[in-house]
Amino acid sequence: MLSLLGAAWLGNPVAEPGQPVAALFPPWWDSARSLGAAATAGGAVLTLGRLPGLVVTRSSAPGFVERLRAGGALFLFDPRGLGLCTPARARRPEGRRPEDERS
Repeated sequence: MLSLLGAAWLGNPVAEPGQPVAALFPPWWDSARSLGAAATAGGAVLTLGRLPGLVVTRSSAPGFVERLRAGGALFLFDPRGLGLCTPARARRPEGRRPEDERS
């Protein structure tokens, strides 16, 4: 986790325009404020992440990443491949299928 935050802080590329971006807003903000900040920046909200203040959003508009930062995002990173950005209810144990969960 510290490596991820360090890389995000040092300005590693976030994502290509039009690709998902995970924005970590202050964890003391309620979800409505985090969602509002992402929407005000011009992004389509895709989901809330597993951490408080984590919003996965997407936009191909120029300056989107800068508007997220100006709106209060503490860290921005590419969410693909990280478990932090998948809601808990959407996860299944390895090898399980939705039909296996029916009883």
